[in-house]
Amino acid sequence: MADESRGDKKRAADTIDRAARREQLLDAAERVIRTQGEHASMDDIAKEAGITKPIVYAHFGDKAGLADALAERVSASLIGKFWEVRAETTDPRTFVAHSIDAWIGFIEDEPQIYRFLAHGSVGNRTELGERRLVADISHGISRMTGDLLRDVGGDVAAAEPWAYGIVGLVHASSEWWLSRRTMSRDQLVAYVTALVWAGLSGNGLDRELSPLAPRES
Repeated sequence: MADESRGDKKRAADTIDRAARREQLLDAAERVIRTQGEHASMDDIAKEAGITKPIVYAHFGDKAGLADALAERVSASLIGKFWEVRAETTDPRTFVAHSIDAWIGFIEDEPQIYRFLAHGSVGNRTELGERRLVADISHGISRMTGDLLRDVGGDVAAAEPWAYGIVGLVHASSEWWLSRRTMSRDQLVAYVTALVWAGLSGNGLDRELSPLAPRES
């Protein structure tokens, strides 16, 4: 029994160590991508992390696998911010506007990481569902929109296509803005919000939101 207990503890420690190393590698990847952009290589990331390239491959499989892990981290952070906004307001338009601002804020603050996840790591992935950042954020928005539609007795089936449409709108308009900078971020957020809100409010989602319990966020 003692040997089994020691074995269980060792496996648990190995799991923690591997998870910690994985986070360290993602931190290193972010640093490299910020300076080298969407063409950052696995060699550069391994060098930044102070390890050999085979160790990076052992954790992520390949560059696409690393990009998936980084996209999972980014999308989880963004969706967490959306839920924080949802917990802070019962006004639906404010919720939409502040969520879009948080999203565009990430793209403004981390343009190289955004481009890496949106372009540099795509490879031959032509299906939207294969692009982790798009798929994860769309799923998060679909869940939120579906909850709101359910609350007002709307057609919940609309949640997923609307979510992908909103993702496309924010990404395309943000890319245009990053290259042109013909207006402020606040103006861009206001314009995108106006278009998204016109669609949502016209489908019954303009009612006051019920307070969100802390555990739900």
